[in-house]
Amino acid sequence: MKRHFKCFDSRINCGLKYSRCDVVGIRDVGGELSGETETICIEVKRGTEPFATASGQALGYRVYGNRVYLADVRANKFSNDELAIASTLGIGLIHISKKMHCTEVLSSPYYNPMTRLNLLLLQRMAIAQCRLCGTFFRTGDENNRNKFVTRENLKNAIKYEKGMIFWNWDLGQRKAKLGIEHTKGTTTWERRYICPDCISRVLIQIVPSDWTE
Repeated sequence: MKRHFKCFDSRINCGLKYSRCDVVGIRDVGGELSGETETICIEVKRGTEPFATASGQALGYRVYGNRVYLADVRANKFSNDELAIASTLGIGLIHISKKMHCTEVLSSPYYNPMTRLNLLLLQRMAIAQCRLCGTFFRTGDENNRNKFVTRENLKNAIKYEKGMIFWNWDLGQRKAKLGIEHTKGTTTWERRYICPDCISRVLIQIVPSDWTE
């Protein structure tokens, strides 16, 4: 994922309650004027499962990611029928040799995943989208997904050069009234992030000067 697709982060066995991807990676694709990324999901098989069944499982990951692949361990190349099946379904193919050498045989088309599922999947990887600049950034590590952000404390975010997480109460209450979200008392799950760059280069310009001394 990191060498071939140039992903800046990747995880194995990562997903939500609906399914788990064998490998997930995220890479920058926005060029110089955008923080756009692509999420790549790969289903890995040992070459013993029926090809169409395995392909369908890989295709299901398009609800999570922008590109989906089936990686299959096999001694021989994919057959013409298998290439046709993959092309018809719309998945990419990766050939894994017996020596564990990986080759991209067929590129995946681009998909627009369900936004909420994509963001939840990336959160499992401790990655969030900044609500100011749109860039995706690391919020923590596998042990603490919010290690690199402060909780609703802009002063500490500036002091410790971290990002910040805050809770959107109005939206949480609106969803709660409609039964969409279970917001009770002082608890809501509506959370948003601001990256360290926006805090240190933008928000710092509107805070009291003694905060930065």
